[in-house]
Amino acid sequence: MSQEGMREKFDVNRRQLVQSLGVAGVAGLAGCAGGDSGATEEPVDTDANTATQADKEQVKMGGELIATFGADVKNYDPTKHNDTTSSKAFGLVYETLLATGFDGEPKPVLAKEVVQKDEDLMWRANLREGVQFHNGNELTAEDVKATFERYEGTPREADVYDWYDSSTVVDEYTIDIKLQEKYAPLKFALGAVPIVPKEVADGDLKLSENPVGTGPYTFEKHEQDNLFRLERNEDYWFTGSESMPEKPPIETLTFRIIVEQSSQLAALQSGDVDLINNVPAESYQDLKDNEDITVTERTQGGFDLLGFPLSVKPFTNAKTRRGVSRLIPRDAIVKSVYQGIGTPAYSPISPLAQQFTSQEFNQEMGEKYLGYNTEKAKQLLEEGFNEAGIEKPFKTKIITNQNPQRVKWVQLIKESLNSTEFFEVEIEQFEWNTYIGKILAEDSHKQNNLIAVGWSAGWDADAYVHNLFHSDQKTPACCNWSHYANDEVDGLIEDGLQTYDLEERKEIYQQMMEKLCKDAPSTYIRFGKAMNAYRNDAVHGFNTYPIDSGEYKGIFSASAEQFTYVDK
Repeated sequence: MSQEGMREKFDVNRRQLVQSLGVAGVAGLAGCAGGDSGATEEPVDTDANTATQADKEQVKMGGELIATFGADVKNYDPTKHNDTTSSKAFGLVYETLLATGFDGEPKPVLAKEVVQKDEDLMWRANLREGVQFHNGNELTAEDVKATFERYEGTPREADVYDWYDSSTVVDEYTIDIKLQEKYAPLKFALGAVPIVPKEVADGDLKLSENPVGTGPYTFEKHEQDNLFRLERNEDYWFTGSESMPEKPPIETLTFRIIVEQSSQLAALQSGDVDLINNVPAESYQDLKDNEDITVTERTQGGFDLLGFPLSVKPFTNAKTRRGVSRLIPRDAIVKSVYQGIGTPAYSPISPLAQQFTSQEFNQEMGEKYLGYNTEKAKQLLEEGFNEAGIEKPFKTKIITNQNPQRVKWVQLIKESLNSTEFFEVEIEQFEWNTYIGKILAEDSHKQNNLIAVGWSAGWDADAYVHNLFHSDQKTPACCNWSHYANDEVDGLIEDGLQTYDLEERKEIYQQMMEKLCKDAPSTYIRFGKAMNAYRNDAVHGFNTYPIDSGEYKGIFSASAEQFTYVDK
């Protein structure tokens, strides 16, 4: 595929990178339309969802839902999770003080409320009374304190100790939480810390053997590489509401572990499973057109990106980096690699975090800095090469892991760059763990490699920028593999964390994004979609949650007022 054949409209460490880097997308390759233009796609409805909300009056109680995981569950302990499948598996077993709903708003779960006290750094959580853990013990403030403090020294220490200083048990159902400094995403952070019995911290209960939470489902069985099973919690604390039944309608949840997308699809079509979590791109439209199947979809947190080695000429020059970005055929990537699933990305914060960005802002960044435009690309590259004193063509590599969709979009970028006089690009693929080692190497910024990768984030803006672009996150500390350092960007990231007013935060992050787009230490490829497909003759009311770790929240969430039932 030639350049003319493409049309373009449009504090953490190594362990945490494993959870943050997404194995993105779904497979599929098709042709590209011809032509040449700038970033001009119209904004789209990124949250289209064909599912119908379950009706409490029509609900059928009981039965088994058979769904799928694309990988096996690795760990039962929240302080040791380093994979999203484990988080999905226990999202209905463990609960948090607060949880983010389908609308992106933090909502009460185990805490009736979390309120700021007189001091900026002190917050009070008032707990629900009468909540029981699955082992029969009542939830108290002592359990919350013990939960927070057992994270110290564990693989997921930063989940708590990025913001937590200390806590004081006021009474049985009240706890005061002191922060290290102002922390605007606190309520989102509290939704990432599952509360467990204090006996776990005491060593009297091992979650690796017996996962115990307060959630609507209890752990039943795990057959390695085969299935994972949960049973309804008959003593769940929720008492029902006008729109929600008091307990989960579905009695048994069985997750079959099916790695291949094609095998998941075949199992869905044959009726062996009721719901799948990996919808193949090449089958997406057929499934959407099938009256027996519902496909639910939401814009996903995170993006695909291409990172530059900022210590290697000519990539030391921002004009060169923007010139490369102007040659990336994002529209062709979305259409041919992902079968139209997703939208081109020109900025680092997904439209999912709509309080901080928008499709219109994303388009503006494409038009001003990073969108496809061969004339601007040639001008920028000419200036960047001359200022860096580099002769053309420049030989370089794009490195990636063996994810087939990522390899395909890297190939399209390679062909676009090689169609110019400026580059001779090769591709090198690595096994996942080897690839992580290369990305996190201390000298990653000195290697003549462009890094193709996926980044998973969530509802709050900080998750999209801090670990990638703050100077204190340079490898091997975390994920700033370009070793980008900009005092103004560092200051904006820190201001964004310590500013509680939402409008002020939005202004901060939009200033920051524009600086990142102009400097282009990385360039952005695609905002993806979270998708599920289920059989209409079996499943009723399921909605897709846009964050991977909470994929099955729609089965039953009292705080989000979502539930699913089966009738088969």
